Amino acid sequence: MRIQELLKGNIMKKFEIIKISEMWSTEKLRKKVEVLINEKSKEGFEIVTVAFGVNLWWMPTAYITICK
Repeated sequence: MRIQELLKGNIMKKFEIIKISEMWSTEKLRKKVEVLINEKSKEGFEIVTVAFGVNLWWMPTAYITICK
């Protein structure tokens, strides 16, 4: 989905990007992301995107975009 499409109609929404890294285990990272997503959903946030990758030091990293 393109940025313009995401923002269309969401001008007044506040977007936030959360970054989580885990040094040794992708499974631990996945569990941390799952817990965070469930917490944020219960708080009324909309989960826009979840992306997995690596950071500068090749640590598994998740990037989660939320809005309210």
